[in-house]
Amino acid sequence: MRPKHIPESMVRGKSPRFLPKHIKCPPGSVLIKRTTQEDLIMDKKIKALGLINYPTSSHFNTTGVGPIDLTIGNAYAAAHYLKHNFGAKTIMNVWNPTTLSDQASFAYLWIANGPADALNVVQAGWGVQPQLFSSNYTRLLTYWTVDGYRKTGCTNYLCPGFVQVHRQISLGMVLNQISIYNGTQSDIEIAIIRDGEWWLKLFNQFIGYWPQKLFYYMYGGANVAVWGGMAASPTNELSPPMGSGHFPKDGHQNKSAYFKQIRIWDNVNFVDPEADKLLLSATRPDCYGSETAPDDAAPNAIDFFYGGPGQCNL
Repeated sequence: MRPKHIPESMVRGKSPRFLPKHIKCPPGSVLIKRTTQEDLIMDKKIKALGLINYPTSSHFNTTGVGPIDLTIGNAYAAAHYLKHNFGAKTIMNVWNPTTLSDQASFAYLWIANGPADALNVVQAGWGVQPQLFSSNYTRLLTYWTVDGYRKTGCTNYLCPGFVQVHRQISLGMVLNQISIYNGTQSDIEIAIIRDGEWWLKLFNQFIGYWPQKLFYYMYGGANVAVWGGMAASPTNELSPPMGSGHFPKDGHQNKSAYFKQIRIWDNVNFVDPEADKLLLSATRPDCYGSETAPDDAAPNAIDFFYGGPGQCNL
C-alpha cells in the first residue's frame, strides 16, 4: 500500500543507508516491534511527565498542553510555519546527545491543528529517550495525539494508530550513522504529507500512515508546521544537550544541528515556505539557540539551525 496521488518523482532518489540487510519481511507482512507490558507502563509515565510535547507558536511553551508534571522541564528551539498546509519535509542531520536516564533530547517535524485541549498532532524525527528504550541510542521516533498529549496517542507502536506498510524500516530502529562535530554529517530526509491518510516518508520510502479518521481537526489539513529540537529534564538536574550540543551562532557548517531545505506540501507539490510566515523560537536562549540561513544548494530554500549545550535548570 502507498499514497494514491503522490507524483512518481517523490519515490525516486536515494534509499536509506541504514536499512537492515538481514531483515526483510515476506510480502504481505511488515516489521513491528513487539510491545511489552513494561513498554505500556513507561509510555503512560512519560506522557504524564510531559517528556513528549508540542512547541506552541502562540507562547513558545507548553502551558495548557499535556498533563505536565512540574518536576519535569521542557525547552524548545524551533521554526514555526503559521499557514495552512498539508504536510512538510526536511533534511535533518542525526546526532547522539548525551542524556541521563531520566532525560530526553529530540529533533522533530511536527504537523498540527486544533485548540490546545484538542490539539491534533503528528510528529516524526529522531531522539534519545533512555526511559522508554533502556539505552542511549538515537532512534527513529514518531508520536501522535488528538487531545494535546493528555490521554490519546503514543510513541511509535505503543497504541493503535500508526499503520506500518514498509517491510524493512520500523519505528524505533536505531540510527547508527551519527554526525561528527566538525566532520562528516549523517542526515535523513523525512516528510509527513496528507494523501487521504497522513503518510510518513523517509528518503524515498513510505513507512506507513496515521489514518485520517483519527484527526478531527486535520481533516482539511493543518494550520502549522514546526521543525525543531526539544530537551526534557527533571528540574533539579542540569538539562541535556540538544542537537549537536553547540549553538548555531558558533558556526553552521559541520557544527550545528539543522533542518535543511524546509518545505511545505501544498497538496500538489513541495514549496518553499513564505519567509514572513516563518517564526523562530527558543524558550531558553541561554541554553539553546535557533537561526535560519539560505540553503547553499537550493538558493530559494531556507535552512533552520538549532541546538545548544543545555546545562541549565528547565
